[in-house]
Amino acid sequence: MNRVFFQFLAVTVLITSGGCGDKKISNMNKENLATTIVSMEKAALEEWLKGNPTGYLNIYAEDFTYFDPIQRINGFDKIKEFYESLRGSVQVEKYEMIDPVVQISDETVVLTYGLETYSEGEVIGENCTEVYQQQPDKQWKIIHSHWSLRGGVN
Repeated sequence: MNRVFFQFLAVTVLITSGGCGDKKISNMNKENLATTIVSMEKAALEEWLKGNPTGYLNIYAEDFTYFDPIQRINGFDKIKEFYESLRGSVQVEKYEMIDPVVQISDETVVLTYGLETYSEGEVIGENCTEVYQQQPDKQWKIIHSHWSLRGGVN
């Protein structure tokens, strides 16, 4: 009887600790991860809106892809080249991240939000989708970014 009990206990511990390959993330860990992802995005965004692309470049994966209303860019080296050509040219007085939603599934996180930027009396509305993926070193990096205009320029 003791042997059966300990076998049951061992199986229970393996299942509840994820030892059988189950990568489900607990609700508490999902909340922490969602907060972390939004914080990473805000930190990179705040730098970008001051003309510094380094924050984003630090959280892009090597196999990164990008879409905006004008172009598609494939690969980290190409987005780095594009962003470096814009370094110092983006200057925004203030911004609002609107209704960020974080969806989590195993090693992938999708962040969507609206963005309004204010500069020299203009308001620009955009929608953003960022796909984050946990890398082999356990860091979360953006593997895809998609930006689109929302309601045009006022």
